[in-house]
Amino acid sequence: MKKRYLRIGDLKRNAFIVAAATCMGLTSCGTDNSNSTTGTSEEVKVPDGIITELTEEAPDQWKITDERTTVPGASMAILKYKDGRVDTLKGLELENQMKDVAANQNTYNQGGFGLGSVLWWSGMGYMAGRMMSPRPGYYANPGVMNNTAAWRQNVQTYRQQSTAPRSGRSGYFRGRSSGSGFGG
Repeated sequence: MKKRYLRIGDLKRNAFIVAAATCMGLTSCGTDNSNSTTGTSEEVKVPDGIITELTEEAPDQWKITDERTTVPGASMAILKYKDGRVDTLKGLELENQMKDVAANQNTYNQGGFGLGSVLWWSGMGYMAGRMMSPRPGYYANPGVMNNTAAWRQNVQTYRQQSTAPRSGRSGYFRGRSSGSGFGG
């Protein structure tokens, strides 16, 4: 039996490929006009970073003594030891520390005032994926915790917007009213 090969310019096959691509949601390479009638496609603004200061009150007993926002990507943890030393975690070192904390969150949820637990309940932990509200006991005073309430709300909004499906469409058939991209 002789196999039938399709030529590159086969009209039926090319029409099928275009139809399949549009059904799967592939978009055009052009720019996206966000003023379409089906909804707006706003870019989600990345929340500010955070600087968390932790002070050692006793050996391996930490409290959050200050939190303030900074530009995105410039987050850091400033560690003030009881003996007067000051250490700063930022960049890759901070990212690795927070990955370790997030990977062992069950340990840190149980309490204690070690560095990992306090970082988990600070703004750093919130950025690393903690969904619960901060615990006031880890802060030196309630005012420090309240300094970043608006920031935490911005992070929550960012999480919701960045994971929510887009209401607007882009691509060749963005003006159509049917869900499949055909008809309408």
